[in-house]
Amino acid sequence: MGRAYRVARIAGIDIEIHPSWLLILGFVAWSLSDTFFPDHYRSWSTFAYWAVGISSAVLLFVTVLIHEMAHALVARHRGLPVPRITLFIFGGMSHMSRQPATAGEEFQIAAAGPATSILIALVSAGLGFAFREMSEKAEAILFYLAFVNLALGIFNILPGFPLDGGRVLRSIAWKRSGSFRQATRVASSVGELFGYGLIIAGFFILLAGGLLDGLWLAFIGWFLLGAARGEAANLQLEGVLRRLTARDVMQAEFPSVTPGTPVSEIVHDYMVGKGERAVMVANDGAVLGVITVSDVRRVPRDSWAQVPAQRIMTPRSNVITVNAAQPAVEVLVLLGEKGLNQVPVLEDGRMVGLVTRRELMDRIQLAERLDPVGEEPPAA
Repeated sequence: MGRAYRVARIAGIDIEIHPSWLLILGFVAWSLSDTFFPDHYRSWSTFAYWAVGISSAVLLFVTVLIHEMAHALVARHRGLPVPRITLFIFGGMSHMSRQPATAGEEFQIAAAGPATSILIALVSAGLGFAFREMSEKAEAILFYLAFVNLALGIFNILPGFPLDGGRVLRSIAWKRSGSFRQATRVASSVGELFGYGLIIAGFFILLAGGLLDGLWLAFIGWFLLGAARGEAANLQLEGVLRRLTARDVMQAEFPSVTPGTPVSEIVHDYMVGKGERAVMVANDGAVLGVITVSDVRRVPRDSWAQVPAQRIMTPRSNVITVNAAQPAVEVLVLLGEKGLNQVPVLEDGRMVGLVTRRELMDRIQLAERLDPVGEEPPAA
């Protein structure tokens, strides 16, 4: 999804906001304030419409966060680490460090979200009736939250993998077949069909004159189609990498220069000459830092011959590293999340190798051609 920004920490789980979340928050607040509430409550002031609209939009995403927290807390109760939750344009996503180990775990974690949304809808509706004679604006907010959370709960039950309903479907297929991989293929295929269905439905709504609704439905279908395919691709990656560690995929021999080496020599001899995107700066075998293409680009070209390596390197203390025993799939995730092209590998505090995105992807492509992946379920 791109970079997200941490805004809070709840129960040991980082809460992140993706920039697309601000876009949808603004759109929901505007549509509620400009159209939805004026159509249903005609006697309010403009200020009241906007105050209620913005409050409803914010509370909607609070309930989305509660939905994701339900997933996360059930997962943690079952022993699955959940480091963070990301709110983005389509709602939220709980990031689990590994796949569930059993079909039962998958079912409980997936069902927790829709069940929580439906519970929120029931509570909001009950409070809405309680406030009916006290505050029309509070009643409006509560009934809106009841309606939207009921819709959210029902929509998530649909078998559009990776929606919650798709994960429930996978848990059932997993239970029946005994194969996590086969169950994921089934759920991903159904998810792709569901995505295509939404795109087609959006297209017909668009032809019927529903411009905004048609585009939005098609956009959701496109997202679900890509997400279902992504889950299938991730399964393949996990199958290829699950037995490998950082040590298995690292380059034991990595380019290094002394602290006084001019930037011009690094560029011509290593980066351009050998295609290296990162060069270590070492002195008597001790790694002091790393120079990447980004570091070089910050130096004016006409100064390359005069600037030594140590002046532009990123010190070792500031470099993101991995342990030699760390699973290769976690290294791949780290490279993607941090936007890195390489990461040094440490063992007992000493640098022993370098994992590059290019080498890792080459290894994956080779393994996919040979297709060594078995039918094992994910390791607990």
